[in-house]
Amino acid sequence: MLAFAFDVGNGFVKAKNGKRTLIAPSTIAKKESVGSSSIISMSTDYDTNSGYNEFESQLDDGEVYIWGEGIKQAVDPDSLIQTYTHNNRYNQKRFKLLCSFILAELASDYEDYELDEITVVTGVPSQEVGTKESEEFKRFLQQKHVITKNGVQRMINVTDVRIIEQPLGTLLNEYMNETGQILKELTTSTFTVIDFGAGTTIMDTFKNLKRLDDKSETFYEGMNDIHKRIAKRIEREQGVKGLDASFVEEGFRNGKLIAEISERRKYPFEEIAEEVIIDFVEKRISDIDTTLTNRNSIDKFILTGGGVNIVGNVFKKLFNEETLQVVNNSQEANIGGFYKLSNAITKKNKRTKQEARINA
Repeated sequence: MLAFAFDVGNGFVKAKNGKRTLIAPSTIAKKESVGSSSIISMSTDYDTNSGYNEFESQLDDGEVYIWGEGIKQAVDPDSLIQTYTHNNRYNQKRFKLLCSFILAELASDYEDYELDEITVVTGVPSQEVGTKESEEFKRFLQQKHVITKNGVQRMINVTDVRIIEQPLGTLLNEYMNETGQILKELTTSTFTVIDFGAGTTIMDTFKNLKRLDDKSETFYEGMNDIHKRIAKRIEREQGVKGLDASFVEEGFRNGKLIAEISERRKYPFEEIAEEVIIDFVEKRISDIDTTLTNRNSIDKFILTGGGVNIVGNVFKKLFNEETLQVVNNSQEANIGGFYKLSNAITKKNKRTKQEARINA
């Protein structure tokens, strides 16, 4: 029995097993998009420094895809297959393919080619938990997957799947210890978690680990929208045509705040970003205050998500709450909680199985 956890965000995948944590873009591409080289093809060794791996899945027999942390550097933006959508995302083939590749990547850290009894914990936007779509997502995950990574086929039998609210992962990471015990504060206090993601901003309020619907909301705007708005401003102000938002995203990631299309074409966007971020944050705070009409009912506000690196300082200043806590390593906080829960469930399943043998 093994514990896996992953979160397929609209911008990045976060995944974890007992050996490592993985962060990579939520985009895939067909192998043919990489192009070819007469020099590279002379080598029979797989290029382990390419930043991506090759995958084949039963979902699309005969097609070879690539995915990994360096995929955006390896493929032209026009050739990337995005999994970002708010329209029936979990039933899209490209989304299911990405999930299969994540399982294969996590499984490749183990020697066995067939892994049995895998527990998977993952998350979805809170309003989607328990919906028909999330149940279909669960059914897809909870089966035997056959995936090939870099020519090596693996069989991954997922027998237990738990789908929880994405922000709950952060709370579990902060208030659950490594043995699966939940700290008392989590069961006695009221928390509002504000999770800035790529495609959504989620505000969830939990009391005694239960989500309070009337004090929670999912807003379907996130960092991708900031990237797009900045790209549009650059296009308009600099006379650039068809600037892909991925150049703005990379400018945030490397900290330069420059959209580098090539060595000849570089567009600084620090001033534009400041204006766009302030507008975005002011709108989100207005949304939050409309839903959460009495902030005094909350014991602690927790700020999390990969977008904290972009909007966190502005949000903290404008939200102006003494009890606001920004979690450490906000991009990985929820996956840490997912894994703690997955590991606790796996240990419980092992004990149950051992007890059944003893009593047999």
